[in-house]
Amino acid sequence: MSDTEQVFIAKEEEKAKKAPKKAEQAVDLLGETQQRAAAAYTAYVEAQRQLEEAYKEQERQAEMAYIEAVEKAGKACEESIARARKIYEENTAQALRTRDEAELKAREARSETMERTWAIFTKTRK
Repeated sequence: MSDTEQVFIAKEEEKAKKAPKKAEQAVDLLGETQQRAAAAYTAYVEAQRQLEEAYKEQERQAEMAYIEAVEKAGKACEESIARARKIYEENTAQALRTRDEAELKAREARSETMERTWAIFTKTRK
């Protein structure tokens, strides 16, 4: 075998060695890409789960705020009704007192008027 042939064969052997290395590098690159894709997908799924939890938490908080607002409105309504009843009762009691006082004054005025009328009537009969 000549030196030229030996150099050619050596070069071919070198190329043959490089080819598996390139194939191994391609496989390694593919594996690494698959690992990154799997990690990205896992991160995506986790982000979706966290987003779903955030929506559920927001929904829960909105429901709690609604319930609290309804309870406050109910309490305010009950307090307002209680105040209105108290005012109604006080006004009714005052109106009844005023009526009683007016009736008493009217009765007294009637009695005085009747006494004067009888006094005049009896004086005129004598």
